[in-house]
Amino acid sequence: MNDLFDLQYDHPLFRYLEGEQRERLESLAEEIRVESGEYLIRKNDQDSTLFAVLAGRLEIVVGTEGEERVLATVGPGDVLGEVSFIDDSPRSVSVRAGETTVVRAWRKDILTAVLRNDPWVLARFSAGLNMLLVERLRDTVARQGSFRPV
Repeated sequence: MNDLFDLQYDHPLFRYLEGEQRERLESLAEEIRVESGEYLIRKNDQDSTLFAVLAGRLEIVVGTEGEERVLATVGPGDVLGEVSFIDDSPRSVSVRAGETTVVRAWRKDILTAVLRNDPWVLARFSAGLNMLLVERLRDTVARQGSFRPV
């Protein structure tokens, strides 16, 4: 549990933001519709866009087209692309729509320009992003069953 900020929302990216702060950041995003079978992200793409699923289902896939394996599926409320958003690394997996899906997309240059000018919002957004990464790490470790982070 994060004692630094009060929990405001369940959504991972906005859990510590207050109403006006959340609305401001949400307004920076573009809504994108991805049809079933289309790709939102392709492995090795140089793109730092951050995504949140609004409706539908996306499949996280590895392998080459035609021989891909679905690692996981994500749906409404889930966040994608946080690693590339943070460190500008190439995409590590491909993501395709398992059904018609709508996502909210934040371009890194636009979002960081706003966050740069508001340290309080930056701190709260960063805390939410950090908690998201911790949750992912714990989930990965639990699925592998190798050890428990302390």
